[in-house]
This record gives sequence, structure tokens and C-alpha cells, in this order.
Amino acid sequence: MLSHYIKMAVRQLLKYKIQNLISVVGLSVGILCFSICLYCSRFINGTDSCFSHKERIADISLYTSRGDLYSGIPATLIEHLRKQGFDEVEDFTFAVYPRKRSYNVEIKEGKELPYNDLNTMEVDSLFRKIFTPRIIQGSWEVAANTPNAVILTRSLAKRMFGESENPIGKRMMLTQRLFTAPKTTPRTGGIAYTIQAVIEDIPLNTSLSFLEKLDMLTLNDSEGTLQFSDRGNMTGGWGFALLHPGKTAQKLEARFHSMNLKHRLYDEETAITASSFGEKFWNKSIAPFFAGITMVVGLLILLTGLLNFFHFLMGTFLNRNREYGIRKVMGSGNRQLFYQLFVQSVVIASIAFLLTFCLIEIISPYLNFSLFDFVLIIEKNLLFVQTAEYMGFILFLCMILCFATVLRIRYIAIRTSIHGSEIKRHKHGMRNMLLGIQFFICWIFVSLTVALYMQAEKTESTLFNTLTEKEKANILSFPIDYMFMKNEEKLALIERVSKYPGVQDKLLADISYLNGVSGNLMLTEKDNQESGFEINTMAVSTNFFRFMNIPLLTGRPLETQEDLIVDQTAVECQKKDLLGTTLYNNSDGYTICGVCANFIANVYNQSPGFAFLPSDFTYFVGHCYLKCDPERTAEVKALVEKTLKETLPESIHPKVTTLQEDIYEAQAIENKLKGIILFFSIVSLIITLLGVYSAITLDTERRQKEVAIRKVNGAGLKQIIFLFARLYMGLLAGSATIAFPLIYAFMQMWKRTYIVFFNDGILYWAGIFMGITFITTLTVLFRILKIARINPAKVIKNE
Repeated sequence: MLSHYIKMAVRQLLKYKIQNLISVVGLSVGILCFSICLYCSRFINGTDSCFSHKERIADISLYTSRGDLYSGIPATLIEHLRKQGFDEVEDFTFAVYPRKRSYNVEIKEGKELPYNDLNTMEVDSLFRKIFTPRIIQGSWEVAANTPNAVILTRSLAKRMFGESENPIGKRMMLTQRLFTAPKTTPRTGGIAYTIQAVIEDIPLNTSLSFLEKLDMLTLNDSEGTLQFSDRGNMTGGWGFALLHPGKTAQKLEARFHSMNLKHRLYDEETAITASSFGEKFWNKSIAPFFAGITMVVGLLILLTGLLNFFHFLMGTFLNRNREYGIRKVMGSGNRQLFYQLFVQSVVIASIAFLLTFCLIEIISPYLNFSLFDFVLIIEKNLLFVQTAEYMGFILFLCMILCFATVLRIRYIAIRTSIHGSEIKRHKHGMRNMLLGIQFFICWIFVSLTVALYMQAEKTESTLFNTLTEKEKANILSFPIDYMFMKNEEKLALIERVSKYPGVQDKLLADISYLNGVSGNLMLTEKDNQESGFEINTMAVSTNFFRFMNIPLLTGRPLETQEDLIVDQTAVECQKKDLLGTTLYNNSDGYTICGVCANFIANVYNQSPGFAFLPSDFTYFVGHCYLKCDPERTAEVKALVEKTLKETLPESIHPKVTTLQEDIYEAQAIENKLKGIILFFSIVSLIITLLGVYSAITLDTERRQKEVAIRKVNGAGLKQIIFLFARLYMGLLAGSATIAFPLIYAFMQMWKRTYIVFFNDGILYWAGIFMGITFITTLTVLFRILKIARINPAKVIKNE
């Protein structure tokens, strides 16, 4: 019997090829988007689930006398609690905030390679007992008893030593003095660490380093926070308690409260509290927001695909009224009818999921997302498993639909079924409501897509607005803040690449202009910190203003090392004429000799103005810009990349970009999201338009006789077009009336995060409405014109 049901399902698929193709593709793409979005949401919601003791771990925190929660705690608090001893607690541990460090690593005897920006977390010896990282090589016990011990993650060990070389016992030399290091430590570091163990990679979804890859741990760190002499006056990390089985964070909190435990910090008594592990992270982090957003986006896309799929499936079920009547005459019962419909649903849904699995396999190499320092890597196998779970849910919905169809057919008389080929459904209220929901979803995605593209264009044109887009694209940018290089070597390398044909000029900087500033404070009185005021300071060479096309509004250019230029914003903030004023950078005095046009390097925060201090960069240079001839930019870029690869060690992977590309990366929120939301917009729009095309096709075929009679009575083309188009115009207008106010309210909140925003006036909303209306009109007009050209006599004769 099953083979018969499958045969009938295949016949139905072949009977309505186009409609089935539309519903299958729509459902498949909807499931794909939903699976990816829900993967992200589930990944975030699974934060800290990798820790086997998660339910037994408590966060230790401090509250000020005003009731404000400190983001971290001092290491001395955990030392104090260990001495106290508590019946509820098995052990305490302290973990320092992860920070970037650079090392020279002994790869093998006689060979060292530099590794920069390794994300390092300093921990104490009890970290393993509480968080249970899996040891792959070496010994935690040895590391716990070794000064300056390093524990690498598996991925970093493989990156440094490959598969064959044993990392245990190898040395790592710190190349930069840490701010917690003893005063005897040189500025260039020079402190030796020893690799004592390798652990399995710590997952990205942990509150210890959320969506940031952790490279290594250090124990007994002579340069770190745990041995810092002033560690009691800084909130440098997190404290955790491992509770005895059966004990809870609430019981420990009650114990602290009954003992009235206090800890002195920043000259005030602070209250010690305990909370469930991860509770503080969820309360303070934006992770729940992203988890909710990805879930909502995924549900909207899935809903768009499901509406078309179930609408067409229900239509095919109910249009077979005559067949069902004949089956009843032949003795078929409700159970057999249910099995037949359900098998058809399973066949169609299985094809859709098979297509989804194929799409996952195709796009899996591209399912890695990065935003600033956050990284999300989607595991293909896990995505397959989760998608299979959703297949069960879709099949359950199909089962409900089949059951509802059988119930409806059950009460239709056999004679009515056989003599009436379809159930009359003139008003299509449910179908129209589903189409309205699809249009509502389209308005949301399309509006956000247009807004993201317009805002990205606005921010890109605002940043360094004294340069044109072409000029930004012809300025090369590359970092050179390598601690293993002497500053003389850096300057020589820059001088070498600046001599290449096609290079017009070079500009030195201590930091990328998009990554920060040299300082943010100037004094009006020498060495008097009380006279300081906020202003961004930037060390620049004398050709800075010419290179960046920044015009001088008043005064003269930089000529001596005691000159200083400020921008117009700084003058407006101080509300007075600053020319001739002397400002101090600690003990160094500078006289303001000119005022330039505004320098805009950040669109998220209002600038207090810029002060440009002269520098020849003989002490430190960390970044370089090269202005190139437009026709030779690509050639110069290739030469610079080749030179850097030849000059730098093999462990360093230099990156040469254009200033335009730097701006794109700096505006990651707009530029990364706009592509993702554009994809969702296209998917939802296509699925919705396919649904509209299917609906208008059914409408025009069903109402052929009505159109013929209207034409006989004198109806023209306009009247016929209006007859069918008014429904879709009403759906468009009604859904937009609901969607636009919601989008507008969201955009008003979004606007507060920028100092500049695109013009979201009437043209923005009218343009979106007219665009979607035009596309919808083209979709329905073809079918309407086709039925408007029918011969009334032929239609009436056939009836």
C-alpha cells in the first residue's frame, strides 16, 4: 500500500510541476536560512554549556555602596575568601581578563619565530579543577609548580609546531613589557616562559572569552596580575567558586549576607555577592539581543517559505474533491485518506530537505562570520543534525494539515464530492491573510536592507571626508608595529617601499587612524593634571595635512616641534579663539599655530576635537600609508606585499589594504550585516512574489467566466486590471501601514548610535513602497493582461 501512496504522490508532483517547484524551492531556502539563524541563536544560548561543573559554579562579584555592580573583582578578594573557608564552597579560582600578548617562540633548537597578538588568559592552579579543560599533552601539575608556565590550546600548538614537533619544554620570550610587570622588566619584555601542557580548544561560546578565540593560559606569571604588587586596587578579572554538590549560589549569597562580608576597594567598603555562573554575563552582555534577533530573522524567513508551501499543499488537497468521493465509494476510509495525503506531504518535504542539505554542503566553506574581534564558525555536521531536527517539526505540521483536511472532507457528501470538482472558496480570506503576512515580512527586510546600504554609504563618505572615494581607494595601508623589529629597521623598510614606481607620497603614523588616537588629554598648565581637558591627540608628520587633503582654515602649517594645530571641532568645544594658546602634553609645551578643517575618524562617538602634534617618528612608528598613482595602485600593492613577506618572519602574515578597505572593515556593523540582510530580503521577496504569482494564476483561471461576462457588458482593460489588482494593492498598503511605523521606531533607536545618519525622510519610504509595488505589479500584470485578452464567446461556450 505504501508503494501505491508514493506512486500517487509522484503523480501529483508531476501534475503541478511549476507550483511544486516553487513551493519546494521556497521551503528549502526558508529552512536553510532558518537553520543558520537558529544555529547562531542556539550557539549563543548554549554559552558555558561546555563546562561539566556549570551548575556548581558561582560568580563572585562586588557591589558598591550605591548598589552598582563592578564588572570584575581584584585578585586579593579570592585570596581573602580562600582563607575564610565556607561549608558551601569546595574551592575558589581567579581568572584574569584575556589580553593580547606577543612572544618570540622557540620552534626548535636554534630557531625562533615571532607570534603577535596571542589572546592570553592568566589563571591560577585551581582553574583546571573548576573548569576541567582536557589535557592533550604535558601535565597541569607540572605547570602549576613551574614559574611562568604556558598552556597552549591545540590549534595554537598545531599552528606553531605542526603535527610532528613536541611543544612541551619549548620557550616563549615575551617581547613587550606588560603594565602589571615589575619595574625591573625592560620595555622590550625579555621574560622567558615555558610550555608545559597543551589543552583542547576552549569553545567560542563561553563567558570567559565570548566569540573570541583563546590561544593560551599562563600560570605563576611573574609579569601578570596575580603577582602584581598593586593587584588589590584593580578589578582585573573574574572570581569563581566551585560549590559542593547540593549547594547553590543563592545559599552562598545568603551566607555572605549573614556574615556581612565586605571588601575594601577604591577607599570604600563593597559588598561581596554570589550569583549563578553566567547570570552576570547574560545581564550585562548583548549576547541575548543577538540570540533573539537571529531567532526572529530565522522565524520570519521560515514563515515566508512555510506560508507558500502549506497554502499550495492545502490547495492541492482540497482541489481533489472528486477523487476523494470516488475513493469513498470504493470503500476507502478516513485513515487510508490520511495516509495518502501524509505520504504526499512527506515526499514533497523530503525533497525540500534534500535540497537544503545540498545547499548546506555547497555553502559550508563560507559559513564563517567575523565582526570586529568576534568570530563565529558554523560546524557543518552540527548544522546537518539541527536541520534534521527541524525536518521532524515540519513533518509534524504536515501531519496536522493532513488531519485537518481529512476532517473537512469527512463531512462532505459523496454526491457533492463527485459532481462538484472542487470546494467553493470564493473569498480566500486565509490565503489573503497569509499573503499580507508575507508582504509584512518583505517590508521589514527590504526597509532594513536599504537603510543599511544608505547608512554604509553615508558613513564611508563621512570618514576622512577631505578625501574623495577614488583617493581613498588609491592609498595603501599596512601595519608595522612589530615588537621584534627595531624602529630603524621599520623606517628603512618604509623608505624602501616608498621608492617603488607609482608611489607618490608616504605618511607615517603610530597607529591606524581608524583604530584609535595617540592620546586624549591636553593640559592648560604644565604638569597640572587638574587643568586637563578632553581632546584627541594625534602624532603626525609635517606632510599629514597635504597627504589627507585637510585645508588650513586659519593660521600657518606646522614648522617647529613646538607647534600645534587643532581642528574646528576643538575650537567649537572650547568656545574661544585658540590661536596662540599654549597647551601641554604632560611637561612638553605646544603653541597652537593653526586651525584646520574637521578630521573625522569615527562616526559612532562625538569627537571632542583633534590636536595634531608634530613627530618625526624616530622613536616609534606603527603604521604606514602610501599614496599611489591611480593606474598603478594594484601593482604597488603586490610589490609591497612581496617585500613584506620576504622581510618578515614566516610566522607573520602581513596584510596590505587600501584606506577604503580599512573603512569598510571599521564599519563592520553596516557592511557585514547589509550583505546578510540583503540575502534575506531577496529570499523573502522571491518567495512572496512566487506566492503572489500562484495566487493571481488561480484567481484568473477561476474567474474566466466572470471576466467574459464583464467584457460582454462593456468592461474595458482598465476595469479588468482594477478587478484583480485592487486586492494586491490593498495587501501592499495594509501591510506597509503596519510595518513602516515599527521600522521607523527601530530606526530612531538605531540613529542614536551615530553622529551622522542618512536622510530617512519621505523619499526613503516612498522609494521603498514604489519599488515593491512596481515589482508586484509586474508579477500580476502578465496574468491579468492574459485573461483580459480572452474571447468571451469562447469562454461562455466552454462553460
